[in-house]
Amino acid sequence: MPNAAIDACRNTDGGFDRQAIRSILPYGDDFLFVDEVTRLTEEEVEASFTIPADAPYIQAHFEGLPIMPGVLVGEGMAQAGTLMVRYNLEDHQDKDILAFQIEGARFSAPAKPGDRLQYRVRLLKLRRQIARLEGEAVIGERQICKARMVLGIVARDQLRAQLEAAEES
Repeated sequence: MPNAAIDACRNTDGGFDRQAIRSILPYGDDFLFVDEVTRLTEEEVEASFTIPADAPYIQAHFEGLPIMPGVLVGEGMAQAGTLMVRYNLEDHQDKDILAFQIEGARFSAPAKPGDRLQYRVRLLKLRRQIARLEGEAVIGERQICKARMVLGIVARDQLRAQLEAAEES
């Protein structure tokens, strides 16, 4: 069942801008790799991110040959997928969604500053505490990354209590 609170964040075109995305995903601006969502259903999400030339991770990777780290391309796909998983949860604001497993990630081309990454992520299975996803990142018509992901869905207060207890011991 679609999440009415998330639906309320849609713009007039039915998508989501960066501000709306930030209101749903618990990431700071420097670690948000989704600028826009053009399609969100219970089974699929299409989102995009334009790689900024001035981002610290671009300046440092690689010096003299700036490219977006592949792990961050995968992170962008996972963030788009997380948005879709949250759309399927009635109490999404009380949950944290964490990467449990990345399966068969393949990178076929680099992503450079100014490139617009298009993420297409599909839900394969959703259970109470696990979501299985399949996604790709595309620039233009060229697929640059493909992966399957397993995301864990945990109670936010329970996760924080466990992390605090681990720090104390």
